[in-house]
Amino acid sequence: MINWNDYKNFNKSEFDCKHTGENRMRPEFMDRLQQIRNAYGKPIVVSSGYRHPSHPVEARKKTAGEHTYGVACDIVISGQDALDLIVIAYGHGIRRIGIQQKGSGRFLHFGMGDQALNFPPTIWSY
Repeated sequence: MINWNDYKNFNKSEFDCKHTGENRMRPEFMDRLQQIRNAYGKPIVVSSGYRHPSHPVEARKKTAGEHTYGVACDIVISGQDALDLIVIAYGHGIRRIGIQQKGSGRFLHFGMGDQALNFPPTIWSY
């Protein structure tokens, strides 16, 4: 069980599944995200954290994504701030990075890239 008091720049509700309200974020991911936030020195706005497998985004996938394991989040950010955050995140071991930086709804996906969960390191664009 996560002690959300350990993450001074985040709160549980940011990471709750928007479909079910559940939250199964893993402490090892949250520890890393807090380290990234400390290094970044600016607020990080999370748009998606944990997703239950029944969440509409996950239900459309052939296999469940990182969000369903509590080892990923999406962050609302754009432009130079996005680039700066990618550099910091990579330096803190984030090895799965999704980039949406066109049109509206610009964001980054950060995931831990756990081989055991069949999530190899990669970078992609939406």
